Amino acid sequence: MYESDEIAIAKEREKTYRFLSGLCLNPPSDSLLTMIKNRSILLLFEGEGAEKSCKEIARFIDEASGIENLSDELSAEHTALFILPSDFIPHEAVYLDKEKRLGGRVTMRVRQFYESAGADILEQCQEMPDHIGLELEFMAFLCRMEKELREAGDSESLNKCIHLQKAFLNEHLLKWGYQCCEKIIERANLGFYKAAAYLAIDFMKSEEEQIAELYVNA
Repeated sequence: MYESDEIAIAKEREKTYRFLSGLCLNPPSDSLLTMIKNRSILLLFEGEGAEKSCKEIARFIDEASGIENLSDELSAEHTALFILPSDFIPHEAVYLDKEKRLGGRVTMRVRQFYESAGADILEQCQEMPDHIGLELEFMAFLCRMEKELREAGDSESLNKCIHLQKAFLNEHLLKWGYQCCEKIIERANLGFYKAAAYLAIDFMKSEEEQIAELYVNA
């Protein structure tokens, strides 16, 4: 059986990936709006090296008290950034396909990666496989798998899971995720999504270190 701190790290990584994925795939929920209003959302943006995201979310919370229809404003911002086609499109193909063709070779490679890992994350989502939210959700899926394999003491399958994480980060998410987040910071009007993008950047940097360490010890 693996040490509980390794299981805890996998759980925390899954939690962060799922939080970031949810922000990209869905407009803020009522519970998230409540957390903004009572400032408890600050806890989700804390962490080592997260100064920019903490500062940005704190600034937004102060501004949010003066926004009359906060839910509508955030929903509109979410739609503009993650759903409606514009000069910013949060899909890997736009960054890594020479022709920037959605649904083409790059998109299909991402889909094939999901399928090879046994992930069914596309069944409940309308977005294409290479949407930033789905790639984050896939990493959450792999972190959950890692946690369960550690709990089961299945070292052979765990080794394969860690290799999958490393491969997906290096071949997909880390190749374009930073640029995508910088675009979000540039395009967003509200500090909420700027803060989320800063958080994602900091988390991806920590993931580069984390997965390198896991890979060496696998």
